[in-house]
Amino acid sequence: MRLFDTDRWSEIGQTIARNKKRSIMTALGIFWGIFMLTVMLGAGSGLSRMLGSVLGDMTTNTMFLFTDQTSLPWKGMPAERHWQIDNDDVAALRTLDEVEYADGMLFGGNYDCTRGERRGSYALMGLGPAMQRIHPQPLLYGRYINDMDMTGKRKVCVIGTQVWRELFPEGGDPSGATIKVGSSYFRVVGVLQKKGEINVGSSTETQIAIPMTLAQQLLGRGDKVEAIAVAGRPLPPAEVERAVRQSLFARNLIAPDDPRALWVLSMGELFENAMKLIRGIDLLTWIVGLGTLLAGIVGVSNIMLVLVKERTQEIGIRRAIGAPPAAIIGQILSESFVLTFVAGTVGLAAGVGLLSAADTLYAAALPEETVEGVSWQITFATGMLSLAILLAGSLLAGIIPAVRALSIKAVDAIREE
Repeated sequence: MRLFDTDRWSEIGQTIARNKKRSIMTALGIFWGIFMLTVMLGAGSGLSRMLGSVLGDMTTNTMFLFTDQTSLPWKGMPAERHWQIDNDDVAALRTLDEVEYADGMLFGGNYDCTRGERRGSYALMGLGPAMQRIHPQPLLYGRYINDMDMTGKRKVCVIGTQVWRELFPEGGDPSGATIKVGSSYFRVVGVLQKKGEINVGSSTETQIAIPMTLAQQLLGRGDKVEAIAVAGRPLPPAEVERAVRQSLFARNLIAPDDPRALWVLSMGELFENAMKLIRGIDLLTWIVGLGTLLAGIVGVSNIMLVLVKERTQEIGIRRAIGAPPAAIIGQILSESFVLTFVAGTVGLAAGVGLLSAADTLYAAALPEETVEGVSWQITFATGMLSLAILLAGSLLAGIIPAVRALSIKAVDAIREE
């Protein structure tokens, strides 16, 4: 078919217009199928991106470990025993081949904090330098806790953005300023921004982080920590967790198969469960969307069969005066292509437009740090795949009617009234 053959395009339009109602209903089926496929794929992609936003820059091998009572006796130690993790346990985990970073955590509870006339109640956390690699959070100002702070038990702190806004309403870099936490004074060295929705102990925004060694001294915890944060190497999360459990249980005389002694919050497990759900939604989306498209394509094929039957004489005359089979097939395929492709393209554009509007509303409804990196729009590759399905569908819809048209004998068609 020549692209700029106006007679051919006019003929296609007239043919489709003869069955307006049927053509419109079939086009709506195609439109709705590709529209729903696009919207549902966008929703699935948005959920996946939202999950990534929740994790922030944490890897799926990140986990947080909390002690619990033992449930089994082991090597003379009774069941229902309370145990605690200490600095040596943290150091032992750092030597494991499966572990890249490990750091202890202390939760100091809420403290009244003041700076001049400004005051508020915020969560005190004892953390180490490795936390910025295990659970990375961007710095708005200054720096994070470093090794020298830990060694010297310096009275320095890193504050969250809400603490900064409430204690430093004038804005600007607060590094070097002093705030009072409880009865102690700390020098602010940095402001930490929230990234991701995973919070352990307290929200990043309302947190005051001080060196772990200093927190242990101020809170009277000795060398004990309340939790350990671990970032595993690129291995299956279960393998990292198994190595961590073996090390801690061996050091603290706990039965290797004790199911209750250690509670593990594994990002890998959470991520995998969420991804299974998303993959299931994606599969269901493709099944429903393609099923709807197939129903529309069948409708187009039925219309073309009706049109072929109504044009039996016309096709016979064309065959009689020497029209080649390719011309007959090209005409039928062109008509099915136009009906399917135009309706499908409009449906795809409508779906993309709706997803774009969803992006705008989502960005307006939530804080900037929450929506960063989250989009409900489909990718270019997904759009091209949808168009390819439309092209294949338009050709498929015309194959049976085209074969039917070629089976018409010129003499019989001319005789038919």
